Amino acid sequence: MEKEGALVDFGKNLISTLSKRNIVVRFPVPIDRTYRDTWNIIGTHHGHPVRCAQESETTVIHGEIVGVDFSLCFGCEKCIEACPTHVFDLILDESGQPVVDPIREEDCILCLVCEIVCPVAAINVKSEGGSDDTLNSLLEGTRG
Repeated sequence: MEKEGALVDFGKNLISTLSKRNIVVRFPVPIDRTYRDTWNIIGTHHGHPVRCAQESETTVIHGEIVGVDFSLCFGCEKCIEACPTHVFDLILDESGQPVVDPIREEDCILCLVCEIVCPVAAINVKSEGGSDDTLNSLLEGTRG
């Protein structure tokens, strides 16, 4: 039995034991923001690269400008609804699960709204000049 309050590594998630009753909460680990530099390109899909982590053959991220971690995405479509340039399409992954794919990532205007609305932090938009300022401005506007 794990020590109370301990964090246990469980694949792509961390499990936190909250009490002696073994109540656990799953905290999804967000998309690896270093994937563009550290993950291997294993193919392409609709013109964008598909990358895989060296330590995992099942975790893939689609996209270069807009990356979507297929192991985190569950196809809620919030990014599809929020994206002003219609970057995403809903597809089925290799296991038949719905996921969003950045099929039209070249149309991305770097507004970061998809990152903000994603409930599991499965999306990363490539940072370019001003995108951190844009994100901070949007977050400040939602807090005020």
